[in-house]
Amino acid sequence: MVKRKMMIGMAAAALTLGGTAALASASGTGNSPTLTVATTSTTNQTQNVAASSIITPERAKQVALKAQAGTVDDIELETKNGKTYYEVDIDRATGGDVDVWVDAYTASVLKVVNDDDDQKSSSSTKQNKSTAAAASVKITSAQAEEIALKQTGGGTVTDIDLDKDDGRFIYEIEIRTAQGEADVDVDANTGKVLSYDEDFDDDGDDD
Repeated sequence: MVKRKMMIGMAAAALTLGGTAALASASGTGNSPTLTVATTSTTNQTQNVAASSIITPERAKQVALKAQAGTVDDIELETKNGKTYYEVDIDRATGGDVDVWVDAYTASVLKVVNDDDDQKSSSSTKQNKSTAAAASVKITSAQAEEIALKQTGGGTVTDIDLDKDDGRFIYEIEIRTAQGEADVDVDANTGKVLSYDEDFDDDGDDD
């Protein structure tokens, strides 16, 4: 009975430590139990220190504006390839936009990217891919248009894209018809119509 009272007393004392200590074991010989205490606050303290070392968005804006004058349009905190940084979008007074990458820990400028250059690069890359894809198929875009127009019974092609889906090159063709709009998918090597979908215009007549 004495040993049980001692165990209860030690458990109550452990709870008064604010929930950060746990009674792991009470063992020993005779009436001399051993108390083992384990703390769980170290991880939380480390996380708090790491979070507090990141610079504020306002600080990132100041650094970015020193690198490029203008007006901050947007700011995002990004993590890529193990690097955490603020991407600050700035509208330049002279025209055009730039993205300034500011290290979220050191406040150093990592990169200044011209948005116009990014758009040109993306457009050029897309064009190169389209050219390479066109060289890999047997059906030309003009032939694919003819096939699609036969499927719809006429109309005007408003858009055509050559895409690769599940290892197959497909022309995705949008056509404006007298009844509405149609989407036709044509196999870029066989000329076979793979899918056809038409949305009819609503003439407002419910009768």
